[in-house]
Amino acid sequence: MTGQVNYLVEAPKLGQEYYCLFVMKGPYYALFKWRGTDSEKKWLVIHRVYPTEPDIQRAAEFLNNFLISHKEQLNYLTSEPEPGTEVWYDMNMGGKQFDTESINFDPKDDSHQKLFKNVYFFRTREDLKKAINLITEALEEEYKKAH
Repeated sequence: MTGQVNYLVEAPKLGQEYYCLFVMKGPYYALFKWRGTDSEKKWLVIHRVYPTEPDIQRAAEFLNNFLISHKEQLNYLTSEPEPGTEVWYDMNMGGKQFDTESINFDPKDDSHQKLFKNVYFFRTREDLKKAINLITEALEEEYKKAH
């Protein structure tokens, strides 16, 4: 794969539409209007903001392939944790201190099952932060191939 990633380097204008890439199983993206929030600025810095739907679709495909081909390096859990196991996750994979959370996994808890189905679980906060950095670096390297 070469040059599939074309994220925005500068913030969109207020009210301008953009796509945000979320590192969830899928991966997943959404369309928003730029408001200049702290979260949006963080997404911009970590290469999650894209100008067009074709750009976000190519990035999502790249990211999906990266997550599959680098699962050992990313070190996310690939099977359901044992009951009571502490697992770490970040809904946006943005790495902000208060975005990373841990739970003691309860397979009988519907919200825990939804999280397991939709987000990546990690054994430690350090594993999670390392994965976030690896993903951001991979997006940056792919961007550089196109520019």
